This record gives sequence, structure tokens and C-alpha cells, in this order.
Amino acid sequence: MKKKAKRGLLAGVALLAMVALAAPATAGPDDRDLPDEDDIFWQVLSVMSSPADATACQNKINEMAADGTLLSYIEAHRDDLEEEGDPQGGEWEHGGPSVEEMAQGFGQMCTMLAQMPTEMQTGMAQDGVVSSLFSAPSWHSVSGLYFQKTGEGRISFSQTVDFLTYRFFLFMSNFDNMIQFDNGYISLNAAMVPEMINYGTTFTMFGLDFEEQPDIYVSNGQTMRKAIEGTDLSGISYDVGAGTLTFTPRHFSSFKAVEKNSRVRTMKITSVKKKSIKYKANKNSFKLTVRGRNFRQGSGEADCTLGFKQAQKIYVSKNGRQIKCTFDMSEFSVTGYYPLTVTIDGVGEVTRTNAVRIR
Repeated sequence: MKKKAKRGLLAGVALLAMVALAAPATAGPDDRDLPDEDDIFWQVLSVMSSPADATACQNKINEMAADGTLLSYIEAHRDDLEEEGDPQGGEWEHGGPSVEEMAQGFGQMCTMLAQMPTEMQTGMAQDGVVSSLFSAPSWHSVSGLYFQKTGEGRISFSQTVDFLTYRFFLFMSNFDNMIQFDNGYISLNAAMVPEMINYGTTFTMFGLDFEEQPDIYVSNGQTMRKAIEGTDLSGISYDVGAGTLTFTPRHFSSFKAVEKNSRVRTMKITSVKKKSIKYKANKNSFKLTVRGRNFRQGSGEADCTLGFKQAQKIYVSKNGRQIKCTFDMSEFSVTGYYPLTVTIDGVGEVTRTNAVRIR
């Protein structure tokens, strides 16, 4: 799944950005920030069978308006609400929205969410992606969930998934920064949401032409090595006629199928220059220099991701020993340690955990 294809996959999930902290406020289509994990938005979502369940959505909002939940919400977030202002323009008349105004804003959220399944399915179909999600009677209990890209690969979950939770949406709303399919290469880098492995993920690669079961290489954090069955993965199955390779990863990483007993030149991160970055609101960007080996771009597309954020600009040296990644400073206001991932289509992926500290 290249970047353009993946954007359609989660077109509907991106709608969540438009119903963040203050539901009446507006947001841009590229804003991927989710409401906080303890935000009342998730209380509303918890009673809905799917995002299209507008009746349950509105009933929950009416209940919160009557029992004082919305009033408490307004009081707790008054500064943010005052700063954002009335979404119709100008300032709130009384230093913030009334309960009635807040309820009306959340009601608009119900309408927006109702569009989500259709937009998701339409965007996915345009990219040749299919999923079992849309046939599930309840998005809180989805069995056999999978996402499949025609001719490239499939990711499926053996455990029942509650799709309408903060943690799963955090994972899904950043799906396009974390998953790669490319000719015998598959990656699901969930360093920011490690508990996703508990959903029993299975990978399937399509379109392989090996005459016997290939070897599988795995990223061990800074380079790639031959995968160990039982430690890195299990349940390996190769159908030579169909050209499909299926396995269950024991940890999320990048995996590459190669001809059996072949030698593999793997990527490696040896150092990251500027391991500590001070967040400055008035600064536009910052640059990281990543040194290593086998960063040869060739005809493949190079990508550099810090946490969930992709680099604005990427320079790959001709000798394959250095990559320079420029990031938007405004996307890193949250301090802490971030994993750094370098991906080159057709070559591989490598991640260094806790590579950079934003302070």
C-alpha cells in the first residue's frame, strides 16, 4: 500500500479529527488528532452499534445534557472553548457555550459520524481494498476483522475487536504511517501502540513467485535478520501455486520474504544526530540526520516517520549511508520519547525505539 492508496483506506476514520475536544468547533481534513482517552466523546461512541447509529448517539447526548455531564464538560474545558469561539463565527455570548449549544454541537457530530462507514468503504473500494468491517452487526464486537489490498497483501485479526475504542482508533487513524506492502515485504510498525499485537494479527503476502517456501527476514530494531520460528513468528504457510505466504507475527515489525538460502543486504541504523529536540512553537521545522547502511533508494519511495508523523522532506545519500529527515515542529508539542522508522519500498524498514526525545 503506497501512500496515495492508503489515504483512501482510512478516509472515514479521519472524520474523528473533526469531532475532537469541542464538538462544535471546526477542523481541517488533515487534522488527525483524536479526542483524549477520557473525553466524553468516547462515552457517546460506547453506546453506538456503529458510527452510523445516529439515534443512539443523539439519545446519549440528550442524557448527558439532562444529567449534568455536558455542564461539567463545559466547566472543565471552558478556556479551550472560549479560545476556539463559536463555530458560527465570533465569540460565545456568555464566555463559552451553554448546555443547549454544546448539545447542538454534539448533535452535529452524530450527523458527521453517520457518514463515516460510507466514506470509509468508498475510499477503500477506490484503492482496491476490502474489509469485513462493514458486514459486522456491531462495531464493538467485530469477529474476523481484516483489511485486504488486491494483489498486495492482507492483515487480519483473530481476536474479537472493539473498533469503537480510543486505543483501536489511535492505531487505525495512523494506519497509513505504519503499514507497508511491497512485493514480498510487509510491515506493521506499532511501536506507539504495542498492545495491538494482542488482537492476534496474521499477515498474508500476495503475488510471490518463489518455487519453495521462502526465508523470512525480520527487523530486530536496528537491522534485519533471519526470522526465528516460534520467537518472531509462527504458523508459516506458503502456497506455491497461489503465490501466497501467511504467518502470524509474535511482535510487530517489518518482514521480508526472500528466496530460500539467499544472502540479504539489510538496512541498519547506526546513529541519529540530534537525539534531543527542544520544542519551539515559533520554529517551523527541525532536521534529523540518520546514519546507517543500505539506505539505497533506487526506484523505491523513501519514508521517514517519527512517532506517527511523516517527514516533510527526505534526502537519501547516494552511498546509502545517510538519510536526512525534516519534520514539522508544530506536530511535536507533546514531549517524550519517539520511535524513528526509515522505510524504503522494495528494500525494507528499520526502526529505532526511543530514538529521539522531544523536550
